[in-house]
Amino acid sequence: MADVVSDQPPGSCPVGNFPAVTDFSKVGPYTAAPAEAGGANCTIFRPTTLGENGVKHPVIAWGNGTGGVVGVYTWILSHWATHGFIVAAANTNSSGTGNEMTGCLDWVEQQNTVAGSIYEGKVAVGRAGASGHSQGGGGTLMVGRDSRILATAPVMPYILNGFGGVDQASITQQKGPMLLLSALNDTIAVPAQNQQPIFDTTNVPVFWGTLASGNHVTFSLGGNPGYLAPTTAWFRMHLMCDDSARPMFYGTSCTLCTDTANWTVQRKGI
Repeated sequence: MADVVSDQPPGSCPVGNFPAVTDFSKVGPYTAAPAEAGGANCTIFRPTTLGENGVKHPVIAWGNGTGGVVGVYTWILSHWATHGFIVAAANTNSSGTGNEMTGCLDWVEQQNTVAGSIYEGKVAVGRAGASGHSQGGGGTLMVGRDSRILATAPVMPYILNGFGGVDQASITQQKGPMLLLSALNDTIAVPAQNQQPIFDTTNVPVFWGTLASGNHVTFSLGGNPGYLAPTTAWFRMHLMCDDSARPMFYGTSCTLCTDTANWTVQRKGI
């Protein structure tokens, strides 16, 4: 199986060379282990076998939507695991402060140095991403202030009135580029009120994609496969040095830009 395509010198990517993929919407080259506890407060999705061929796995910290539980997001979290990520999902239905998400990232990174742990020496410490849905999208912005977070993908983030502890000041305190995702028919985290201010004011490069078939509730009730490819590609590009994902977002004819039947795209700094 081929390694990922990167414009970096061979062997220079700090996580090693992950297997290449040709379709980011499809199950990746790894078998995902069943969801398991990560300490007392986290649920972990990961490849069954860690560290194959010397790779170190980037971590994605995840935040649920209001009232949500990790299990309803298995469709996307397990998908990321098949692509080689360790997903550390916070067991909370109120993730707006981002504190629990950061705690789960901390737990995985700490396990990297625990003798005998399945994670020992196999975690890409300091090379993480963050994502979450609705209130968890707001929590993603909060976690995005952490220097370990190299890229974020908030999904339909709800930011109004400090709901759940989201501080709107976090929008201009991000450390890594953002994939901001919306749903055209979202009547809960209405894009004009919630995602537009993020796009307008954030301090980092941002790719804003609105999915025509997206729906706020459907995302957490069985999922929407339209979000699989862009989120997977975004994290593979920024955390795994996978430049085969770059055309989805960059260039005048980027993949999502030209898929006008499904996506409305705005870009800033990209």
